[in-house]
Amino acid sequence: MNWLENLTIEDLPESYQEMACIIGLENTLKLSEHYGKQSLYFRSLDELIAEKKRRFILDKFTGANHAELARATEYSERWVYEVLKNARDEKQPALL
Repeated sequence: MNWLENLTIEDLPESYQEMACIIGLENTLKLSEHYGKQSLYFRSLDELIAEKKRRFILDKFTGANHAELARATEYSERWVYEVLKNARDEKQPALL
């Protein structure tokens, strides 16, 4: 008989209950077992995909589609211009 069979989300510490509601009780227990006694930090999704969005802008830029790229990446047009400017600046050799 497995004592975990009757475990419910309400039996978990409050800090685990929200996670269990999102990913399920079984997955919460797996994470706890694997990472127990360690601090975990989850970077924001925006941080994780920022480079993908940057690469998308650079790959899809046609010279006049700033607004389209802004909509596709959920960035402002101003930020699309900034991404393109930074990429251009990185390609230019230093003058000194």
